[in-house]
Amino acid sequence: MKSIYSIFILALLFLSACNQPKSGNKHVALGDTIQTESGLKYFYIKKGEGRKIETGSRVGTYLSLQVDNKVVWNTDELPDSLFTYVANYSRLIKGFTEMTMLLREGDEVVAILPDSLAYGARGAGDVVPPHATLVYDQFKVIQVDAPKKFLSDLLYDDMKEKSIEDAIATYNKITEGEEALNYHADSEQLNRVWEQLNKDSLHVKAADYALKFGEIAKDDRLKYRNVLSLENMEDYHKAKEQLEILLVGDPDNQMMQDKMIELCKKHQDKK
Repeated sequence: MKSIYSIFILALLFLSACNQPKSGNKHVALGDTIQTESGLKYFYIKKGEGRKIETGSRVGTYLSLQVDNKVVWNTDELPDSLFTYVANYSRLIKGFTEMTMLLREGDEVVAILPDSLAYGARGAGDVVPPHATLVYDQFKVIQVDAPKKFLSDLLYDDMKEKSIEDAIATYNKITEGEEALNYHADSEQLNRVWEQLNKDSLHVKAADYALKFGEIAKDDRLKYRNVLSLENMEDYHKAKEQLEILLVGDPDNQMMQDKMIELCKKHQDKK
C-alpha cells in the first residue's frame, strides 16, 4: 500500500519545482512543512490576507479529505460546496479545530492529521477505518465572519444559577433586542445548553429546559431530549407520554420507536 504521506511528499516536490514565491509572512514560506506539538502537519499552498479566524467566527471552507490515498469526502457534495461551522465551538475532531484556529480567510493548506487528532481507534463508520491518518489535500478558507458571542453561555448560567424564567427572559432579550446580531442563537446553541445540564446531572432542570425551549423554538430535537431527561430521572411513565406526543407528529421515526420499546420495558421492570 502506498504511504499515506505520498501526496504530502509529492506536493512538496511540486511546489519546489515550481519555485513558488515566498509569503509576505517571514515566518511561514509557501511549501514549508510545519508540525505542531500535537502532531498536526501542514503546509501552505496559498497565504490569504483576510480576517483571522477567532473563536466564534462562522467559517466557510472548501475541503477534500483523503484516507489511504483515496478521496472519501469533499464539499462538492454539499448544496453550496462549502462546509460551514463556528470556530472552536462546533463539534469537530481535534485536528480540524486546531488547523482552523491557525488560519485566516484566503489561506489554502494541505493538512495531515494523525489518528490521535482524528477518529482514533473507533474510526468513523465505513468511511474512516480505525487508526487512520487523515489528509486534507484541499483545505481552503473561503469566508470568515466576525466572531460572535454564544447565547448558550448565557442560558446555561441562568439555568444553573437562576431559573427557567430567567433563561426565557434572556433568550427573548437577546433574540428580539439590539444585541441579536452579536450572538450565535441557532438551534445548536439551544441544544448545547441541554447537553451541558445533562452532563452536570442536572436532570430536573434539563427536562424543564428541553420541554419549554423545545416549544419556544419549535425544536423537536429538544422535545425529544426532554424524554431523555425524564428517562434519566426514572420517570418512565411521563417519558412515555411525552414520546407518544412526538410520535404522533413523526410516526415513522425509528429512533423514537426503539426508545418507546425501551421505555416500556423499563417501566414494566420498575413496577
